[in-house]
Amino acid sequence: MSYTKLQIVAALCNEYKALFTQETFDPASDLSYEDYRNSMLNKTLSELIKETSTDSEYYTLDAFMKKYGIL
Repeated sequence: MSYTKLQIVAALCNEYKALFTQETFDPASDLSYEDYRNSMLNKTLSELIKETSTDSEYYTLDAFMKKYGIL
């Protein structure tokens, strides 16, 4: 399945929110949600796919999108 840039950005942002709870977020070293989203919006589609840390065998982009995307 193919995904748009905005779909992948949304999924990456959902992952970011899930990873950084109030207990784990460190404003001294972690980007704010808005800064993270803006940095993702500036990336190309291939750079975004790389950000998902997916591959074609063990953790696919489809699996990532099912977990964090809005499908």
